[in-house]
Amino acid sequence: MIEALVAMLVLSLGVLGLARLQVSALTESRNSNARAVAVQMANDLAERMQSNAIVRQTNPTPNPYETLWGAPAAAGTDCLAMACNGTQLAAFDLRAWKLNVATLLPSGDAQVFRSNTDTNQFGVLVRWTELEGKNKALATDAEDALFTRADAVTDAAGAVGTGMAGFTCPVDFTCHLVYIRP
Repeated sequence: MIEALVAMLVLSLGVLGLARLQVSALTESRNSNARAVAVQMANDLAERMQSNAIVRQTNPTPNPYETLWGAPAAAGTDCLAMACNGTQLAAFDLRAWKLNVATLLPSGDAQVFRSNTDTNQFGVLVRWTELEGKNKALATDAEDALFTRADAVTDAAGAVGTGMAGFTCPVDFTCHLVYIRP
């Protein structure tokens, strides 16, 4: 009788362990998908900028594709319904793109900024919230250091940050930085 109870206890612990592994796999799958979406969104913006020949050729300062965190400004012209100039198309594209980022990523948002070393290069910093496989409040110091290093945005030289003042990943978000040259 006692052997049966011990066997049931061992079996139930095994099933709980398998359930935990399944939850971890699903969490990491979702987080990997979010990273892939962030890269796709940066590529989408690069294509939108590339197709706007007027803005691409004149390279105005500030560029109408530059944006900060937050909801995009309302596009004044519906470029699907009528012809637009380069600036109107940029505002229309940027609004549609930022709405896609917000829709496809949990708490998704993005910043677009011009590189300070190359005026034809733009940084696209996409942010979102990730599911946590483990509560960070319960993480050990070593685990917390791993979380921090894994989530850090680094520039080309490996330094933490985007390399641009004022463009950083907010606390409690995961960010992906891509430099594009439309």
